[in-house]
Amino acid sequence: MNKRIFHIPNNNGFTLTELIMVLVLISIVATIALPRFFGRASFDQRALFDDTLNAVRYSQKLAVATGCKIRITFDGNQFELLHENSCGNDSFSTELAVQHPADPDQAYTGSQTNVVITAANNSTTFNALGQADANNTVIIGNHQLSIIADTGFSYDSSS
Repeated sequence: MNKRIFHIPNNNGFTLTELIMVLVLISIVATIALPRFFGRASFDQRALFDDTLNAVRYSQKLAVATGCKIRITFDGNQFELLHENSCGNDSFSTELAVQHPADPDQAYTGSQTNVVITAANNSTTFNALGQADANNTVIIGNHQLSIIADTGFSYDSSS
């Protein structure tokens, strides 16, 4: 009986070359990815821009649905949606803030720290036909939102 003994080399670890390559790859990924996690300004700007665009579109649709004017105001770093005090009287107050569609106990407002909203007109009012009272341009960071008066159409007009 002839027994053959096979010698299996001991491969219980990594070579030094493999370890160095893994460290190099990790450092490259860290150099590229980590600044994106710590630099939140562009994410905050985009979040407020998207919230503002959605609020403008919602205020137009709410004006059409209710038959009363809805106003969105821009002030500093926030926006707020307001109902007309009584349909047809062109009077607005903060006591009649539009309720947020996702949480009826909260007013529909939006803000983001360290992000400024700059608008050509401090407010835009939508009538029952969905038309805006005037053209408006709203700038949030490096994003621009435009509102067309005749149709009430609002869109991202960033270049």
